[in-house]
Amino acid sequence: MSQYLKPQPRQLQEKINHIVVVMLENRSFDNLLGWLYSDRTPNNKQEFEGLNWNLWNPLNNIDSDGIPFIEKVPVEMNGQKKKRYGKPVPNPTNFCLPDPDPGEGFLDTNDQLFSSYQVAQQYTPEPTNMGFVNNYQKAMLYGSYSFGDDPTNPRNIMKCFTPEQTPVLSELAWSFAVCDHYHASVPSQTLPNRAFVHAATSDGSVNNTPTPFTTSKTIYNQIQDAIDGGRTELSWGIFGNNPLPSSGKKREDDLPGKFGDDHFSLTRLCMTQLHDTRFDQNFGTIDDFLKRCKKGTLPSYSFIEPTYGGPDQNDQHPPADIRPGEKLMADLYNAIKKSPKFNETLFIITYDEHGGCYDHVPPPGGASNPDAANTAGQHGFQFNRFGVRVPCVVVNPHIPAGLIARPSGYIPYDHTSIIKTVQNCFRLKGYLTQRDKNAPDLSGLLLLDTPRQKDIPRVKPLKWNTTIDEDHINDLHRIIVTIVEALTGKKKADSADFMEFIQKNYNRLFPGAVASGKKAKKKKKLKLTTKVK
Repeated sequence: MSQYLKPQPRQLQEKINHIVVVMLENRSFDNLLGWLYSDRTPNNKQEFEGLNWNLWNPLNNIDSDGIPFIEKVPVEMNGQKKKRYGKPVPNPTNFCLPDPDPGEGFLDTNDQLFSSYQVAQQYTPEPTNMGFVNNYQKAMLYGSYSFGDDPTNPRNIMKCFTPEQTPVLSELAWSFAVCDHYHASVPSQTLPNRAFVHAATSDGSVNNTPTPFTTSKTIYNQIQDAIDGGRTELSWGIFGNNPLPSSGKKREDDLPGKFGDDHFSLTRLCMTQLHDTRFDQNFGTIDDFLKRCKKGTLPSYSFIEPTYGGPDQNDQHPPADIRPGEKLMADLYNAIKKSPKFNETLFIITYDEHGGCYDHVPPPGGASNPDAANTAGQHGFQFNRFGVRVPCVVVNPHIPAGLIARPSGYIPYDHTSIIKTVQNCFRLKGYLTQRDKNAPDLSGLLLLDTPRQKDIPRVKPLKWNTTIDEDHINDLHRIIVTIVEALTGKKKADSADFMEFIQKNYNRLFPGAVASGKKAKKKKKLKLTTKVK
């Protein structure tokens, strides 16, 4: 069985009628899946681009005599036993690593990949991925949200989770397919990469600011154009739980969607072509998604947003605990597995960007600039190279167990591969940008003529502390607030709760998208400010 897979659009069209994507936050491939095959052998003599004990990063250090030296910091398993001077030292498993949040912007990513903030854009040198530890130390001391008064050990960026600590993601990777050459579309932050999974472009942005909005046409608009043209069998939906903060303590056995009906969509906030009120009915909660699974009425394309903050946060954005995110994956997978449409549903789990987390594989060049004119974007970036690897696990019973999927050819999988998969599956006309035009789709993973029946796994997430003592405020929360401020003209008071401010004002923007049964207020016309300071 070859793991270098050629696109098979016809197989996709014959076998798949529903595509579901959940995109979590800020984790590199090595951070969550690097040790996936550390104690087992891949099936059918496949190769796996995982971690090994020879990998390390330098740390600029000073000895007790004040003499500078370069320390070699090895990669390690989170929580592995350690000794110092022959005696064991505490190194407990930490499900909130890395803490604090690493640097993740374009310049920080340059530093992590090239050990320099500035690199040539046209003739970029080969990345070495040897700057993660030093950059983490600098980010803590001098970054945008400095932790200089209370920094943690910069060596922690080399700690990567084991399969025992990520039982849901790992089990699905072993039982279906893992794409070990799947990269973020931009070597930078959340919003540009999320723009690429929706629109195959970020309109030139490589950072979350100063322009968080993307005005280009999205894959949802492309589907809607087909619907408006008479393709009544097609549909799309965006689902997520980002409610007002829960007043009570969260129980581990609660299903998503139990903490209030109001929710906001980051996708809708940032993608301006989704602001049209006629799309209100296309946005729902996770509970809506679960009910549709049970009834077998999923949209053709469903995009799932995790909960970005508050006591129910499950997006896995550092330094949030990763276990609630594993619970979200399990809930979604179990619902899809029990659905009468399981055999014809392609479920994709991925992450928007690496978030400053260590990965050892140099991102390739050869990326297509979304703009046919090759216009440079923010920081002069040519969009000619991909971002850091991120996890991508693909689930469907037409996929053989243990597939380690890579595309044939020189172009790796990236976020626009999802767009290309949707386009090819539903026979949509045309493409959005040069990037999705040239992207390999995921159709080659569907290698089995008949769906598997007997070896479909059960997954069980780890339990976590039922009391959440602290809400982690990260850069994404801050940028969502500034987006809402720009759209509404309202300003968040210093003492106001982040998530409550976002939700309250999101409902003012999109009153028709709040919970069914509530009377929608008359919607004001949006006055869009395209830059956020």
